[in-house]
Amino acid sequence: MSLQNSITSVASSSVPQPDKFTALQSLLAPLSSPTDLQAYVTTVLAHAPSLGLVVSRPVIASYISHIVDIQCSQADKEELLSHALTVLQPTLVSYEEQDSLVREHLASLYEAQARPIEAATILRGIKLESGQRVISDDYRVDISVRILRNLLEDVDTDAIESDEGDAMPAAERILLAEDLINKTAALILKSSNPTAKLHFKLAQARVFDARKRFLEACAKYYELSHQGSEGGAGIDAEDRLTCLSAAVSCALLAPAGPARGRMLASLAKDERIKDLEGGLPLEHAMLDKLFFDNLLPAEDVKAYIVGSRRKVPRAHLISRGALLGKGDYEQDSVLDRAVTEHNLLAASKLYMNISFSDLAELLGLGSADAAEGYAAKMIQERRLRAVIDRVDGIIYFQGGGRGGLDEAEREKLKSWDAEILGVCLQVEDVVSLIQKQYPEFVVGV
Repeated sequence: MSLQNSITSVASSSVPQPDKFTALQSLLAPLSSPTDLQAYVTTVLAHAPSLGLVVSRPVIASYISHIVDIQCSQADKEELLSHALTVLQPTLVSYEEQDSLVREHLASLYEAQARPIEAATILRGIKLESGQRVISDDYRVDISVRILRNLLEDVDTDAIESDEGDAMPAAERILLAEDLINKTAALILKSSNPTAKLHFKLAQARVFDARKRFLEACAKYYELSHQGSEGGAGIDAEDRLTCLSAAVSCALLAPAGPARGRMLASLAKDERIKDLEGGLPLEHAMLDKLFFDNLLPAEDVKAYIVGSRRKVPRAHLISRGALLGKGDYEQDSVLDRAVTEHNLLAASKLYMNISFSDLAELLGLGSADAAEGYAAKMIQERRLRAVIDRVDGIIYFQGGGRGGLDEAEREKLKSWDAEILGVCLQVEDVVSLIQKQYPEFVVGV
């Protein structure tokens, strides 16, 4: 009797369900050929209505375990698991748990073959919200963290490059990871798995870094740099130093201003940074310049980029202007903009006022307009206390140099602004009166 006929005979028999399960198990045990195994699972699912879920579910689970345990090539196992995934789809609502098992084992095969994108794609198909089975918070967190680790595999080395040929472009992977982090953030607090929590924090730091949320990335890397052994999960000393180096790099890339200043103060107090023999000499030198608002020469920045323990992601070193074909000051690389903003803030500590042409030369910019653009943006975002005199092309720093503008000068500027506002309002009133009395004149104009 053929295998299919034997399964049909068991399914149509009137024996008790436990006996049906035993009979199907005995048919499965000797099978090792991919063709026979595929025929087995296809026939069992075809007779699922007569077998009932009480029998078919454990039979499918046993089939999955059998595939994983048998001695065959990785290619054959991948083919068998992929086939099982396909035949389960029409009745997925009844076999969600079995579908999850198949996906987990298939993802493990992909991970062993260094195929993280395929692994992440397969794992994303697991239903973590279901009315058909009870799913624990720990399981949700474990699967989510596993997806994150695969999505972010080497993503920071090519996040800005053209990667249309990849199975999933790096930018898309980062966005998917960010969305998954937002969904998992509440669940991670309930998890009892310290390893999952650790990998989740690392994924957060990497996504914040890739998304240019440098202050958040800096805080998360700094937190990880203190992560010792906790319930068997921790970061070794070398990796903690790498996280500390990453925190300094993110502080360098973060927008200059009060928020970054507070983060720099925390880093500057860390004894590991101060220890010149601790393996972070370049990070120590860079942090000193950042914390004390010293000017950053281009050669110092280059030396840091080349020699820092944790390399700055290439995406932050490539000029967007080169990609977009524009030369605007806004199109510099992330690093260029960060260094320019820091040096502008440092200049505010050295000078009471300075012309934009001199400021552009100090910052290494191509024009006075570029320097004014940087200053105006930082003033608007309350990251720089200064006043711009566009007529004379001068910027006056408040609290910079030997004190910047004094109180009397600031009051004069406020009074001047108020007078200009008053004149503008009077002109607007006159225009309104003309419009009411001579509407035809206004229409003609």
